[in-house]
Amino acid sequence: MPQKDTAAPALVLKIEELLPSLSKSEQSVGAYIVQHPDEVINLSVAALAENAKVSEPTVVRACRRLGFTGYQDLKVTLAQSIVTPMQSVHEQVTAQDDMQTLASKVFGSATHTLEFTYDTLCAADLEAAAKLLMSARRILIFGVGASGAIVSDAQHKLLRLGLNANAYTDPHLQAMTASYATADDVILAISHSGSSRIVVDNVQLAKNNGARIISLTNIGRSPLSKLADICLYTASRETKYRILAVSSRIAELTIIDCIYTYIAIRSQNGRDLKVEKAMEWLKY
Repeated sequence: MPQKDTAAPALVLKIEELLPSLSKSEQSVGAYIVQHPDEVINLSVAALAENAKVSEPTVVRACRRLGFTGYQDLKVTLAQSIVTPMQSVHEQVTAQDDMQTLASKVFGSATHTLEFTYDTLCAADLEAAAKLLMSARRILIFGVGASGAIVSDAQHKLLRLGLNANAYTDPHLQAMTASYATADDVILAISHSGSSRIVVDNVQLAKNNGARIISLTNIGRSPLSKLADICLYTASRETKYRILAVSSRIAELTIIDCIYTYIAIRSQNGRDLKVEKAMEWLKY
């Protein structure tokens, strides 16, 4: 798909990420919306169908597949999201960039990834995830590769709250732990792509044993999110030279911090004391 000259607002980014989950004709509708968001808000359903070379029912069906009640709902939401034009932030770095230019692109991408993630965040799902973790007998946190740092941070924060949390980045340890999971356990699975075969397979094993699943992935449907009871999403576009971009990890860490803070301020007195004791011990 051609790159746009300016960065899309969060809604357009969300539609772009969901394109692979649509049928071929529905993808034509979604692609046209992504490439012409300002134009679409002034088009009738018939005009959009003609421009995208599909039928009018296909346009309506695509809107519903994208999470809207219909075409009018899409247009209203799209209009609201592009009222304030945004500067391009997901720029590709190039070999010609000096350090000042490169730093501007990296910092800009990280800043706006947080804004995009916040704009697409579902607070109800975030709260449900926090409550599920609070009620779990054990919290098993799965992730591999670059997600390992996020997995460790999640364990660190949950342990400080006195929760029984264990992080696993080794595939074999994940498999062994998943094989002993029960309905009283919760799996927090972290994967930017949501397609890591190791994590998906081990989450499936735990799910087969009755464990409940929370996924943390980039926005859009993925094999991992399909297995989850609760799906949490970041909104980050990682480019050719920045597959391990810090922006996606900052968004993941911030979502985990939201969960940590929610649990911390609602913990029982005993658990609050555990936090205080941990903080006191760490002073030495």
